[in-house]
Amino acid sequence: MRAISDEHAHAIKAATAAGIEALGGVRQAASLLKVGSSTLSKYASTSPEWADSFIRLDLAVEIDRRTPHAFLHTAMSRLVQNKPVSGFGEVTASAILRLDGVLDDVVREIAQAIEDGHVDARERQAVRAKIIAAKQELARLDALMVGGAG
Repeated sequence: MRAISDEHAHAIKAATAAGIEALGGVRQAASLLKVGSSTLSKYASTSPEWADSFIRLDLAVEIDRRTPHAFLHTAMSRLVQNKPVSGFGEVTASAILRLDGVLDDVVREIAQAIEDGHVDARERQAVRAKIIAAKQELARLDALMVGGAG
C-alpha cells in the first residue's frame, strides 16, 4: 500500500514520462542513464501492473539534470508542498509561440536538407537536432496536458 493518492502517483508517472521523452525517448534515456529500457517504461507506466513502480531518486535527479525542464523535481515539489498537481506550470501564449518557433525550425531544416534532392549525413544530423529540441518542447506541453488529466 502506498502513502500517496492515485492523483499524485499519476503526476509522478506523467513527469517521469515527460522527462524520458525530453531525453529523446526510452532507448536514448536508458542508454544515458545506464538502466534497462523496460525498467524505465515501468516507471512511466500507469497500467495497474506497474502502478506501484516509481522511478528511483538517483535516476529522477539525473533526468532532470539532463533536460531543460526539471519535470520530476517540479512534480515532486508540488506534492511535498501540497500544491495542486494539475500540471507543471501554465500554458502561456509565449510558451505556445516558442513551440511554434521550434516546430517551424524543424520544417525549415527539413526543407533545406531536401532542397537539392539529396540528404547527406550532416543534414540528417541537423534535422535530428531540431527534432530533439521540438520533442523537448512537446514533452513539456505533454506534461502539462497529462498532469491536468488527473
